[in-house]
Formats: sequence, structure tokens, C-alpha cells
Amino acid sequence: MGVLVDYFAASSVELDRLDLSAGPAGIGSRYVDCKGWIGGLAGRVAELTGRDASEFGDDVVVSVEAEGPGLTRVRPEVAQALAGVTDERLAEYAEDELLDEHEADRYVQLRDLARSAGADGRDLYCWSSV
Repeated sequence: MGVLVDYFAASSVELDRLDLSAGPAGIGSRYVDCKGWIGGLAGRVAELTGRDASEFGDDVVVSVEAEGPGLTRVRPEVAQALAGVTDERLAEYAEDELLDEHEADRYVQLRDLARSAGADGRDLYCWSSV
């Protein structure tokens, strides 16, 4: 058994349609599968940007079901910082951290998701389930 973690972007209207048990796939939302990631995005973005994770604060809990999936909103400061990460920095980070191709691509997909969310006026969310 593992922890399922998906990051996705949504407007308030899209979020209202979310069935927490189905996750972002249930509303047809584009998402990035980050299975096994624990601890949120702020720490990873801090590493990428050279900032201190305490600058970002914690994600905002939106919903948690007893013994079921949970949903948090990624702080806008985290999403903005992630959106600003360059391809060169992502490649450097992947090399420094010895990330395999799949894991390195995951970071690119997350950065691109943050960029599109910002451009569309949507928030980033993290859906997780055990």
C-alpha cells in the first residue's frame, strides 16, 4: 500500500465538482501523479529556488474525510515560485539530486502546471489518499 498524491489546478467552480474519493481524474482535470511524495510541495520548491521553506508556510487544508482522501490548496507563493523555475535550474536540480528521467519529468510537469494555473487564474491543489 502506498500514498497516492496528485497535484492539479482548479477554479472554484471546478473544485465544487470534485468528488474527493475520485480525485482530479474524476473531473477530467489534468494532474501530475506524485505517488509516494509526502510532506508537500513547499520543501521541494524551496530546494529548487534556494529559499527557506518557512517563507512559504503550510498548505491550506480544504477537506479531509475520515479514513479517506484529503485535499489541500498549495499556497500561492509556492505555486508562483515553482512557476518561475527555469528549465536550466530543473536540469541542474535533477543532476544534483540524481533523479531518474521519470522523476525529473515530474518536476517539469509540476512547473508547467503551476505556470498554466497562474495564467488561468486557478489555484494548485494536492489530492492525497492512502
